[in-house]
Amino acid sequence: MTEIGDVDYENTSISIYGPIVTEDGVVYDDGSNDSITVKIPVCIILAVCLIVSVVGNICTCAVIVRDRTMRTPTNCYLFNLAITDLTTAMFIPVEIYLIWVPDSYPFGEIGCIIHILIWDCLSNCSLLTIAAFTVERYLAVSRPFLRHRLSLKSRVYKIIALNWIISCCFGIPDYFLIGIIQKEEQTYCHLKTPDKLKILIGMEMFVFFIMPTTIIFVLYVLIAIKIKSIDMLHKNSPVSGKQYRDKTIKMLAAVAATFFFCWFPYFLLRLMIVAPKHKWIYYQSAWRILRYLCLVNAYIYTAVNPILYSLMSRKFSRAFKDLLKGRKSWTHSYIPSTRMTVQCSEFPLKGINLQNT
Repeated sequence: MTEIGDVDYENTSISIYGPIVTEDGVVYDDGSNDSITVKIPVCIILAVCLIVSVVGNICTCAVIVRDRTMRTPTNCYLFNLAITDLTTAMFIPVEIYLIWVPDSYPFGEIGCIIHILIWDCLSNCSLLTIAAFTVERYLAVSRPFLRHRLSLKSRVYKIIALNWIISCCFGIPDYFLIGIIQKEEQTYCHLKTPDKLKILIGMEMFVFFIMPTTIIFVLYVLIAIKIKSIDMLHKNSPVSGKQYRDKTIKMLAAVAATFFFCWFPYFLLRLMIVAPKHKWIYYQSAWRILRYLCLVNAYIYTAVNPILYSLMSRKFSRAFKDLLKGRKSWTHSYIPSTRMTVQCSEFPLKGINLQNT
């Protein structure tokens, strides 16, 4: 445990996990003076996120485990995403406690290290999983000749394992940045950002925001173009088919917009940490707003994912209804000879289906 005067903290030693620390190691702001009119709404939002995330992600896992026809390569990504988001949501009670008692971190130095390392690893893996899931959808649409390879679960397992390895590797350096500040009866858990390690923050910004954002936006635009091209080729297709394709495009837009909305504040906070001119003393209001946005948006994303990636699928929606009503899933009545088509196809209309299969 480190005494407050033992380390020369930078003015930019700031994260959503801890206080604002000045260069001489004095805690300048820990959020305890923030208005109650801010804290109460934030805590309510976090509590709602906890409930929605737990229910949604548990149902997603239960549906996939319960019905073997739902255990497709695509749903392997969704299962991994649900596990990471569900585990991440378990930190919400700690976050709510720290909003009201920021100067008394309850789990000590070891708990502080575990908290930050696990949270970073889970959030990073979630973002990489979404990027991999997007690539999977794009390949299913644009490379139908790869249908057989896309149907191999072993390939998906390797990609998921690689995502976890990358996420853990980027989390290892955080161990050397985590610190406990203790002064009298005050105890803070925070993440330091010294100048010599800011290049690592820059790499994390690229790998876990810029790269996934680019992949999601570019590939979903290409998928939308593909869907529109199908509309042009099949002008006489049923109206319901066109309505479904329009709904699919709206879903893609919602996925991309949600990803950007939820993670851009965290990217901006890291950018302000890297840029030396954006110090707390000059941008106090911006720092406070960004810290709350980062905190809330990260957990909103864990609650929204089950809706975006599972509940908007007709097959998942029916499976959820079967689960909640306690009846046997309708997918048990599938025709064995068509199983490969159901697993591999991403679009049911004219060979193209963006629904989660």
